[in-house]
Amino acid sequence: METKKAEKVSVNRKISTLRSLFKYLTTQTENGDGEPYFYRNVMLKIEVNKVKETLGARASRISTKISHNDEDARFLEFVKHDYEKELPEKSRKLIYFKRDKERDFAILSLFLGSGIRVNELSNLGLRDLDFEEKQIHVLRKGGKKDVVAVSPPSMQDIKDYLAVRTERYRGSNDDTAYVFLTRMNDGATPLSNRAIEALVKKYTKTFKSNKSMSPYKLRHTYGTNLMEHSGDIHLLMTQLGHTSTTTAALYTNPEQEKAKKAAKLMGERRTNYREKD
Repeated sequence: METKKAEKVSVNRKISTLRSLFKYLTTQTENGDGEPYFYRNVMLKIEVNKVKETLGARASRISTKISHNDEDARFLEFVKHDYEKELPEKSRKLIYFKRDKERDFAILSLFLGSGIRVNELSNLGLRDLDFEEKQIHVLRKGGKKDVVAVSPPSMQDIKDYLAVRTERYRGSNDDTAYVFLTRMNDGATPLSNRAIEALVKKYTKTFKSNKSMSPYKLRHTYGTNLMEHSGDIHLLMTQLGHTSTTTAALYTNPEQEKAKKAAKLMGERRTNYREKD
């Protein structure tokens, strides 16, 4: 009987599951005597074998999980005009959506209009917004300050949110205050990264028929669109805060496109030869 060796991805997934289970049994739960079920997490000794990918494979994998063409624009239009039609009338979901609509839309618009990271967005302060120059100040990885250009419509979406921010969330207008807030009891608190990730997942899942996306994928969508429109990898690096051309190259894969075109031509040659007979 023939057997097939389990692939590394499947093995890694099982190891990760067991690691989570043993962590839970050793640190997060206890038996009736108040003791952990295990005193030692033996799964920590089991190594995860990283699956290596070529740059082309990584770029191809990313490409299948982001929005293409004008889908990002259609997504924003869906959230603005059609999302609430998916919610039951007089439901709590509809009430919360109407309360948070401007805030949520500004967040989605900013991801797709600037390509910033989720922590860069959650840490934005009012003083970081420059409406005159259509740009924002962010803190990149490694604690480096940077200035990021933002599409004018996205800056307008932020302005629309700020018009209701104080009334809806009772947030401070001090320059040091955070931009994106949520209601907490009688006051306001900054939106966490996890809350923003859940927000993005909620809207994209409804738009893409249960295929949700993360802020990371919205960032990749922006990067891919920027590369297609500008063809300038150095601009891409500057805008996304990359320091490596290798990382930036994930957003453009000309060799893969050449291979696809060549394969198509080879196929046409075979078809044309058959038609001659």
